[in-house]
Amino acid sequence: MLEIKKTSQKKVDIYRDGRHIIDLTLLSSSITNKYDIITSYIENIAKTVDGFEEWLENFLTEYVETDHRFPLIEKNISEIKRFSDEYISNVRKIDFTNFVDITKAKKNSIFFDLDDVEKILRLSGYLKIYAIIFNSSNIRLDQRLHKKAYSLLSSDISPDLVYKIFNVIKTKTFKYNYTDKYMWEYIKAVQCKSIDNHVMEIFNFIMDSILVLCEETRNPITYFVTVVDESIKWILRSVYKASVVYDDTISTEDVQSTNSNNLKTYSYNDTLGRLKGIAYKQIYENFEKNSVVTTDRSDEFILDIQRRIENVKYISPFCDFLVYPIISAITDIPYIHLKILSPEHSIVLSVFIQNILRTVIDSDYKHLFSMLNYYPESQPSVITTYKLKNVEHFVNTTDHTNSFFGFHTKILMFDMIGNFIGRISRANFVNVFDGRSLGGIPVSKLELEMINFYNSYFSNQLSNKFLEMRKLVYNEF
Repeated sequence: MLEIKKTSQKKVDIYRDGRHIIDLTLLSSSITNKYDIITSYIENIAKTVDGFEEWLENFLTEYVETDHRFPLIEKNISEIKRFSDEYISNVRKIDFTNFVDITKAKKNSIFFDLDDVEKILRLSGYLKIYAIIFNSSNIRLDQRLHKKAYSLLSSDISPDLVYKIFNVIKTKTFKYNYTDKYMWEYIKAVQCKSIDNHVMEIFNFIMDSILVLCEETRNPITYFVTVVDESIKWILRSVYKASVVYDDTISTEDVQSTNSNNLKTYSYNDTLGRLKGIAYKQIYENFEKNSVVTTDRSDEFILDIQRRIENVKYISPFCDFLVYPIISAITDIPYIHLKILSPEHSIVLSVFIQNILRTVIDSDYKHLFSMLNYYPESQPSVITTYKLKNVEHFVNTTDHTNSFFGFHTKILMFDMIGNFIGRISRANFVNVFDGRSLGGIPVSKLELEMINFYNSYFSNQLSNKFLEMRKLVYNEF
């Protein structure tokens, strides 16, 4: 007789006729929380399907001892399916027609036919047996091999069926966008999580952790919809709880620390989002004004620019050291908040800031500002040993000012500029407008211009210029 004993929250031992076969350390997961569904299914197969107990003991014993675990699973995929199918078809004799009512199907509804429901429940059965391995931290495969095993088990599930499941989740989720529209906008602003992100998250969660928990006597589609409902209620409820102070006595400090910070965060994100829209508009207007491309090909080149912007993967050091500080100075958005921007958002704002800089500040920084049209093709170095070459110019420049916000220090700014030059010196940059790689980075010229710019920036000599830039930005709003 097969016994699966849960000795603690995450410890499980499997026995056969009193012999210990294997001990499992369960993951922290939804599957672990409902592990009785897994154990009940496996024990029922062991009681009713001939040969399953012996096969499972031999399989798990060999699995623990071998160094070639995935090939062993691959070899036993057909056995996992055979035992589970025999239990569902011949023992439980599941009538899948109970889960399908064609009379309820409407013209635009997502309809799961008899074959769809049967394939989902059969896959759930396979995954329950495989869950002994993939939900146990001490014997599970790595993620790459786990995905291969999952693909083998789900080989009967067509892409069309997967797409149906995704569409049910998406449709159900987007219905909440109508009833809780403003709360979703709030979640997007404060938590940087859109409703599209949630659709993908809950879809992956259902496929990875919920499908395995479907019970063979219940409609799986109804179960999926219930999970979607609960996930949305949970996230909306969590946001409400984070926004409301449940206390009889609320001090001024409580109000400031909760609602005021949320409002500021919303304002920062709203400002950056609007700036992004303005920036895109300027990019296309400037391209059309300065382009020598014939009219019939201008759309093609604009699409090329859009594709390049959307495919930017890495944030340029010019954003970290130049664009973000300037945006912070002219909008009062904290620098740390700008660090969460995506690479796409960053390069768009970089081009936008370049246009304003060229309007307000003269050509003393032409090499530095021209680099704001470029993005790195690979991840720039995080750590560098580069040291400034123009030390004499740095010392002479900083001697004329209290260079770091009034403090008589040169070391910090020296290290910052050195770090900046070191990070860009080995990176490969691409022009966002024409897609051409930068032939050579004028490191010495950028070093001189950066020394001059940072000295003026940290000594507050650019405050009037930033005020002009702020007015230009506000005019765009």
